[in-house]
Amino acid sequence: MSRLSMVWDGAWLTWTTFKDGDVGRREITRPDMVPEVLRALRNQVGAGAQVVHGEWGKPATAMPQALLSFGSEEASLAPWFGLHHGPLDKGHTLYSATLEEWKDAPQIAVAASTLWQDAVNLVFPQARHIPLVQALMHDVVTWNRSAPHEGWSFRVDVREQGAVLVAARGEDLQWIHHLAAGLEPDDVLYAMVNAAHRSGADVHQARVRWSGIQALTQGWDRFLQVERAGDQEIQSQTWRPLLESMMACA
Repeated sequence: MSRLSMVWDGAWLTWTTFKDGDVGRREITRPDMVPEVLRALRNQVGAGAQVVHGEWGKPATAMPQALLSFGSEEASLAPWFGLHHGPLDKGHTLYSATLEEWKDAPQIAVAASTLWQDAVNLVFPQARHIPLVQALMHDVVTWNRSAPHEGWSFRVDVREQGAVLVAARGEDLQWIHHLAAGLEPDDVLYAMVNAAHRSGADVHQARVRWSGIQALTQGWDRFLQVERAGDQEIQSQTWRPLLESMMACA
């Protein structure tokens, strides 16, 4: 079966079909072009392909299962999301998922564009929505299982558009965060350092695995053990670790 993993950031669509290591990118300047581009991809991979998709940089939060109202996830998650991020932007809805591989299986809530969701459902009704924070969380829990670590482990995707960050200690989720465009390397570093300090963790025992733009990681090693996810320098290929992690969650 052919496979397709896609990330949409509101302006650019990035994807891989996992053939020959290729990663494709296309700018989409008009909303009505989204279904057209998706149909072109369907022609490439086939209507029956395994498809996963997510949106880059959407606000997200997590809630322990113990805080969920019995029988009504939405009734619990919507106010919880609003407490952290305010009301949803126009044209967005709330998507939720249970993180089964994590201790106590927390619930995540992520803002989702109805334009994007509707276009994907129209062209690929079999597609699975994998929020980017879920893919990063999968990475960090897999990292902690393969290379156990006493301190915090961060998984970060950092780009000119901003940064998406998660942190865990072992298999306990600690933190989810998003930074907007226009950031500097120290903005991301201080966000991680401050999150660890607020929780009483020793930042000098923390480590980070990143994907994205290397220039935006300068100086992180002043406080953290730093390593890269993947080894590609070409800009389009820096998306590959993220696209692979999304498929691994399917």
